[in-house]
Amino acid sequence: MTQAGGSATATGGDVIATHTINSKEHEVILPADISGHILGTKPLFGVNIPSQVHVAVANTVHWDLFNADAALIVRVLSIRQIPNITTAVTGVVFDWLLERTTAAGTGGSSLTPFELDTANTDLDADITARSKPTGGATQSTDLFNYSISSEETNAATIQLASQGGLELVPPAWADNGHGIVLRQNQGLRCVQVTSSAAGNTGWVITFTME
Repeated sequence: MTQAGGSATATGGDVIATHTINSKEHEVILPADISGHILGTKPLFGVNIPSQVHVAVANTVHWDLFNADAALIVRVLSIRQIPNITTAVTGVVFDWLLERTTAAGTGGSSLTPFELDTANTDLDADITARSKPTGGATQSTDLFNYSISSEETNAATIQLASQGGLELVPPAWADNGHGIVLRQNQGLRCVQVTSSAAGNTGWVITFTME
């Protein structure tokens, strides 16, 4: 946006911008993320995983996200795990595990990512997500373990749910738009380590494609 009597121009491979106001030239700062894109210019996508029941089977995979494209890069900027506090259960403390994967999930239910701006480029078909895959989603690197109580009356659980869930991508990982990078044939999965059917959990995943 320019003021009256002003103009703006941008030149050069690094996009050096200037803003002229009443014959005086000023530099314009264009902050960029780690991939070199000006902040806010990459398309954002989301995956909504509605609250789904826990499973009385240890090491159950609740969802996976996978990038099978040969050229595109996926950067996962946010994963929010949202405990269900509206379903009455006799809850227990669940251990969870976020892991990298080397194969796309199979079976289960396919999830359709959505665009946060419907004018953006459609998501590439080689980037997929599934709820409770029954196969594939092959384990690679463990990123970290954590625990959440499924008891809906638990104060900590209520706090997590009321603030939109537990963020699984630490700020240090997401700074400057870095996120968890998924290159060709790389993915993520979330594993319910504890064997119990007590409770329900949902997730919201946000990522970019470049």
